[in-house]
Amino acid sequence: MKIGYDLYSIEKEYCFDLLKFVKVKKIKLLHLRYQDDMCYFYIPTYQRFLIQSFEYTLYYQKTIGLMKYVLFLSRQYLNVLGVFCFIVSVVISSYFIFDIQIIGTLPKVNQRMITDLQKEKIQVFSPLKSYERLNEILSYLKTVYKNDVEYINVYQQGSVFHVEYTRRKQDQLEKEEYQNLYAKKDGLITLFDVDSGLIKVKRNDYVKKGDLLVENTIVSTQNETQIIPVKGHVYAYTFNQYQATIANHGQDQGEAFYHLLLMIRSRLPVQAKIDTEKVLQIRKTHSKIILKMHYTLIEDIAIKGEVNEGNR
Repeated sequence: MKIGYDLYSIEKEYCFDLLKFVKVKKIKLLHLRYQDDMCYFYIPTYQRFLIQSFEYTLYYQKTIGLMKYVLFLSRQYLNVLGVFCFIVSVVISSYFIFDIQIIGTLPKVNQRMITDLQKEKIQVFSPLKSYERLNEILSYLKTVYKNDVEYINVYQQGSVFHVEYTRRKQDQLEKEEYQNLYAKKDGLITLFDVDSGLIKVKRNDYVKKGDLLVENTIVSTQNETQIIPVKGHVYAYTFNQYQATIANHGQDQGEAFYHLLLMIRSRLPVQAKIDTEKVLQIRKTHSKIILKMHYTLIEDIAIKGEVNEGNR
């Protein structure tokens, strides 16, 4: 960890002896240079006790980096406690949750979430969670609140744990249940859950957006056309690609991957089930990190259309 370096000088004639010494002692020698009759170099501050055993005279010049300020403050008797408290506060803020914020417009849901988060050990002064654990919590909340929310995401910023959601739109009125069901996106039919209506497709049929799935009319044995209610769901495999991007600050690649993965998973339909999840590409540029994922989902693709509307 780059917390500080000491600058030393030594007479040029002893420089070769110095190089042999630091090799034996495994001291990190940095920015070696000559000026006049002296040789100047840096070593990490934490290795200063090793260099003291060198047989020739070394001339200490200065300390640079964070340790410069820590050492300066530590010499001031009244500031020792302040330095200690500062270090402790930095450590605590890096590892523990100080606040929980739920961003949503449903007070009852907000109150339930507080209780559910406590069950998942999300509370003030509990440790910050890994990206793997955040993903587990996200999946849990999606399942519990699938009938209440349209979109939900969890994330941490500093020492604050956030839950953000949008409320689910109200169900269609009863009078609208005579509408045909059409495919809202392309997919491979896998399952029917239809209480009423005439199913127009079969399992393993590939349908495109706008295709008729369940119709509101039937023809009786007397060749009479009757309008019947339509109620149910049609599930299909859908094939999707998602991409997420974050700024490249030199962070650990594993943490960056899980951060991006969590961002993508938060955008998946709340009630969809993941059948296949595959990394297509993870790419790093000078300014950003990009992740592309493929998902095969099982989801309800049926959407209501107009009464007596023909195939699209």
